[in-house]
Amino acid sequence: MPVRREALNVFGALLVCALLLGALLTGCGGPGEEGSGTGPDAVARSAERIAEPSPGVAQAAAAGVDEASIRERLDHLTGASPAPLAGEEVMISERGSESGRRATAGYMKESFEAMGIPARILEFDLDDGRGFNVEATLEGAEGGRHLWVSAHLDSVYNAGASDDASGLVSILETANALRRLDLEHTVHFVAYDLEEIGLYGSSRYVRDVVSNVREREGEGAIIGDINSDMVGYDEGGFEAVMGSCNKAGNLDEAVLSALEAIDSPINLTDDCLARSDHQNFWDAGYPAIILTDGTKYDDYPWYHRSGDTVDKLNITYLRSMIQLTTATAALLAAPETKADS
Repeated sequence: MPVRREALNVFGALLVCALLLGALLTGCGGPGEEGSGTGPDAVARSAERIAEPSPGVAQAAAAGVDEASIRERLDHLTGASPAPLAGEEVMISERGSESGRRATAGYMKESFEAMGIPARILEFDLDDGRGFNVEATLEGAEGGRHLWVSAHLDSVYNAGASDDASGLVSILETANALRRLDLEHTVHFVAYDLEEIGLYGSSRYVRDVVSNVREREGEGAIIGDINSDMVGYDEGGFEAVMGSCNKAGNLDEAVLSALEAIDSPINLTDDCLARSDHQNFWDAGYPAIILTDGTKYDDYPWYHRSGDTVDKLNITYLRSMIQLTTATAALLAAPETKADS
């Protein structure tokens, strides 16, 4: 059923007033409210509000998502234009072959590093081939909790504009926006390889990296995974789906808060969707969600076909989906922080 978006304007007004006026001035209330006054009760109420994630953080993060950058990255990842790689220009026309996936991994790593975000390629063996996961990490000031923002790197030997260059662009743009914030918690941006043939890249990553974080820092260190798979196609109405399957922890609540905080045009419904890399988080007992467009994979007219090219995507819609991911990650990883000047 459709997810209803409750207004947060009263909360936002209260929070802004509390932050700017010290939360103790008479008349510091939302629209239609009495002033909160002063005294111990007022101080306690103000502290409680400040402990909540700030809508301003979500808004600042979403504002950093640039449509021109989205178009450029999509072109690089789908062969519409050459991609800069190791000082040269390389055409990434497909991401199914080992050479195409290796080039894509290199492009993703260099793109993160160009933002000043440390990144690495995690290679792994599979049968007689190789896989290439890419991980970039923004360290949080507290360092004790970890959030993952992910998409899959490979395609079915096609341009894969929706599936899943749209998700790759989402994690790049989200990283670029979040790097301007003072993060409290650590955020890992991961492009999983070999999703299309059995979710192999995310299986290896969850086993080798995420589980090590839990063993080292405790179960409470895992915030969860926000996975984007096919987030660029819209037939009208800006319809989108969040797959949670009652395994989201507090990630789904953060998505709903982000919808309100940025006044998103996305019409979001909740469904139980698997079949993508977030499933390996669920199987290991970790919270995760998937964000996808209203086609829910199979109803995309060019699903796993050669026609899955950039011209099929709605860039304005894709930007809104990326802004939702970015705002959600900001609420989870950067509560009460502000954008750097």
